[in-house]
Amino acid sequence: MTTVVRGCDLADGLGGELRRGVDVVVEGDTIREIVEPGNGEYPSAEVVEAAGMLVLPGLINNHTHGTAFGPLFPSGHEPLSPAQVLANLDRHLLEGTTTLLCVDGFITAEGVARTDEAHPVTVRAASCNTPACLQAATIADGGGLGEEHRTFTARRAVAAGAVALGEIGAGHTLGGGGASYLYIPEEIARRTGVTVTALQANDLKVAVLGRHIRASAFDRDAVEEALAGAGLTGKLSVEDAREIVSGVVLPAFDIALHGLAEAADLGRELDVPVLVHNAAASMTQVAAIARTDVRLVAGHSNHPSFTTREAVRHAEQLKERGVVIDVSVLDTYGGSRPHLKDLLHALFEAGLVDTISTDYAAGHHDPILLAIDRATKAGVVGLPAAIAMATSKVADVFPGLAPRRGRIVPRAIADLVVTSPAALENVRTVMIGGRVVVREGRRVADEAGHDR
Repeated sequence: MTTVVRGCDLADGLGGELRRGVDVVVEGDTIREIVEPGNGEYPSAEVVEAAGMLVLPGLINNHTHGTAFGPLFPSGHEPLSPAQVLANLDRHLLEGTTTLLCVDGFITAEGVARTDEAHPVTVRAASCNTPACLQAATIADGGGLGEEHRTFTARRAVAAGAVALGEIGAGHTLGGGGASYLYIPEEIARRTGVTVTALQANDLKVAVLGRHIRASAFDRDAVEEALAGAGLTGKLSVEDAREIVSGVVLPAFDIALHGLAEAADLGRELDVPVLVHNAAASMTQVAAIARTDVRLVAGHSNHPSFTTREAVRHAEQLKERGVVIDVSVLDTYGGSRPHLKDLLHALFEAGLVDTISTDYAAGHHDPILLAIDRATKAGVVGLPAAIAMATSKVADVFPGLAPRRGRIVPRAIADLVVTSPAALENVRTVMIGGRVVVREGRRVADEAGHDR
């Protein structure tokens, strides 16, 4: 079957200038050619009218959670329901993602295969199942880990098709966002019956342990202020708060930190990329393991625990050592943390960003295309370069993730996104392997009534 995406402006994913008013000709699952209008005759072709629209490669998202059937997060949390996993995949698809990497870390090959079969988005996995990471997960949570997950080691996972190690370390085991939106609120609710927000829990965490997670950072006045801000005055004492935060964060922390070096050694041996949790708490260890013979990816280098100046300087040092700098969109534009935009835009403006992902943001991530739209309109990055950071550059960093994807050139797989140049997040059409799976912003089911 032949499909012609007609009259579009084209960003081919390679970072060059846009091509105006061209036709993209798709034969089966493959891009056949890109031609000027009228230079190819395909009378029986299906036509996707794209005049005035921007066409770009399907996005390749290298940092997602809750997108495969199995334990959630690198803490081995209990799995999401299959329906929620599929809903998460729908959300990524409608945002223009056609290939993604699930970095929950303890998903088995069977879980990945079932997920990939159940949804049109191409799903691949990374593994964090090394001894230290497994131990840290078990201490911090481990509620979703069965025997099949504990025994499916990272080495076995790579042999079975995992394309990277990751996420090594995580907010759930290294005192990051996972502790703030999940474990600290759970323990406070258990003790007091009060529900606190992630921001309130984070304020309390920072007051007790600081941004870099050190017991010596304890600040009694700041703890009292955080307790008052969360409505916990009279319900928890300062010492109660210190006990809760320390009890949640510290038991797994040093073990998870050691897991970064352990995974770097294994990644070097297995010759796969290693995506690590890069934050204020882990930055010293990340810098220590950054070597040119380890294909290290510094995940969410715009982590909210960084100051803007700290994030830029740290990223500069990592790039000098050959590390790939990934930024995650998180809830930068839709959330309630205005400093996140400054962090993200500063890294773009400094020319430090290699790849763009979403991460999870407690399930509230913004679309990658929204971030690209806002950043390009702010003048901190060019549009073709930013699109490459979410397509071809990701494919190059993770060779097993998206072969023949991430670029619109002859003989590439036809994963295409048609969107509005005025608001990039307004995705209208998505093709995966030459098949239209989103039309007018809505999912399209195949004739058999299922996805794949």
